[in-house]
Amino acid sequence: MTNKLWVITLDGMCKTIMKDPLKEIINIVGNDHILSLPTELEHYSVDGIKPNLVVFSETIEEISEIMKVASSEHLAITPWGGGTKIGFGRVPDKVDVIVCTARLNRILEHEASDLIATAECGVSLKKFQAELREKNQFLAIDPPHVELGATVGGIIATNDSGPKRLKFGTMRESLIGIKVVKPDGSIVKGGAKVVKNVAGYDLPKLYVGSLGTLGIIVEGTFRLYPIPEASKTYLATFPNLEIFQETVLSILNSSIVPTCFEVLNPDLISAISNNLNLNLKKEKYALAVRIESVEKAVREQISKVKQISEEKNGEGILLKGDIEENLWQEIREFPWRISCDNRTVCKASVLIADVPRVFQAAEELCKKSGLKIYISGRAGNGVLIFAIEVERPFDYAQGSPQEEMLAVVEAIKSLRALVSPLKGTLVIQDAPISIKSQVDVWGDLGTSHKVMEKLKNLFDPYQILNPGRFI
Repeated sequence: MTNKLWVITLDGMCKTIMKDPLKEIINIVGNDHILSLPTELEHYSVDGIKPNLVVFSETIEEISEIMKVASSEHLAITPWGGGTKIGFGRVPDKVDVIVCTARLNRILEHEASDLIATAECGVSLKKFQAELREKNQFLAIDPPHVELGATVGGIIATNDSGPKRLKFGTMRESLIGIKVVKPDGSIVKGGAKVVKNVAGYDLPKLYVGSLGTLGIIVEGTFRLYPIPEASKTYLATFPNLEIFQETVLSILNSSIVPTCFEVLNPDLISAISNNLNLNLKKEKYALAVRIESVEKAVREQISKVKQISEEKNGEGILLKGDIEENLWQEIREFPWRISCDNRTVCKASVLIADVPRVFQAAEELCKKSGLKIYISGRAGNGVLIFAIEVERPFDYAQGSPQEEMLAVVEAIKSLRALVSPLKGTLVIQDAPISIKSQVDVWGDLGTSHKVMEKLKNLFDPYQILNPGRFI
């Protein structure tokens, strides 16, 4: 990593000095804002790959200067927000420097009358929502890890979302402006409040879900919504999958407008019931319908949900207040409550009509293999979250349990074989390295792979940012 630099002295002689790019980067942020000891760097390992340096930039200009050095020296840079989603993507080819954005944590502007706010990328979603709440507004994104410090920049980079995706969409719908430091150190802006946008690209949408491979996201401008006047959730269980699906379709085909509409398999609803001490029959399929609006509309629509459920022999309870919030937090966080050494988390996207088929197939596959699976499905958009749990850690000290590891790998391959003819996809969101080494996290990307490869080569020709993570 240390390069030779030729200089001409005053007497005309040519001399060689050693150039250390890491020292250049340290000089940019200062010695007080770096980590370089092996014990310090361990915490910032990415899929087992330990960086040579971690820096905590305070300004966009510092990140720009760091990227100029990285571009010149071809250093591999990994952006790091709260670190809650650092497991997304393939194992990187290398990690030279972690650029942590935790110090870029200012909320720059909140135009409450226009329902717009701008924040730096290191602002935690929890802090952002707290400030917006003072004006009775919120950012309509509810991904997992909020309590652990998920940042707005990390959520943009991963396009992570939660149950509210049904009504409000993903970050692609909420992000209206963006500022990014490109791999060569140049700073670009796109979207709202920009006099002249970059021709040819919708920059906000381009960078959403790019996993930090096209640039370091440093600032975002977001569309906001007023906090609803009232909220209630109806949680019901059903004796079998067929009746369960009939109820789901009846609700979807009605005039009910849910904010969230989740379907849960028996193992998941049993775990949630135990955690929250809910009075529900276990070993049954469940649906959770959340209605948010003015008080009268919430009351009327929840009544319709209850009526439809009872007509299908569903047994339910009504939740509001803290217990309602706790339920939705459990649903968002359920995959990550399993020890990271014992879990594999996948996300499938299929047509709404195919949700029950994939739901049932996933349960049967895992049951045959002796694996436990927790499933949450977004009934209104066909997104399914699978959390596969094994009894023993994959990477425990005595050696990797090959049978369980291979069972998980085969289950993922079988599920992909099922969803592919249905024009669906399945990606691995989080898994031990032993699983990632056996099966590609993205699967078959089809023709979109060539498009993404062209974008990567255009924006990052030296493969500096997160090399191998995505493309």
